[in-house]
Amino acid sequence: MATKTNHLRQVLLLLLALFSMTSCFSRPALMTSNDFDNVQMGTTVSDLKSEIGSPYAIHKKDKGIEEYEYIERIDTGNNIVAENHYFLVVKDGKVVGKYMNRETPPPYELIYQDQPNYPNYPGYNP
Repeated sequence: MATKTNHLRQVLLLLLALFSMTSCFSRPALMTSNDFDNVQMGTTVSDLKSEIGSPYAIHKKDKGIEEYEYIERIDTGNNIVAENHYFLVVKDGKVVGKYMNRETPPPYELIYQDQPNYPNYPGYNP
């Protein structure tokens, strides 16, 4: 009887470990280009949230207009290649417009410098 209990305990610990590892790699639902294309003018905010999910951010604009921002990150393993920012323009609880922006990270040579702390590096004597 004790061996069955130990075996059951080991199986449960293994399942718990597998579940915790896979939950670390899960991502929240993001908008894709297909989702963006399928959003029709006149779609209500409640339908939008139930089909796609909550936006990354809501930007308040003039005259009661809001922009719902959704983000799609395109990566190759650990590196983000680009981000698509999808904006849905909402007025009176309905989608009245939409547009997207693509952002790419700067090239390697623009991020790094030979002397990133120059001239503030302590003890630097040229």
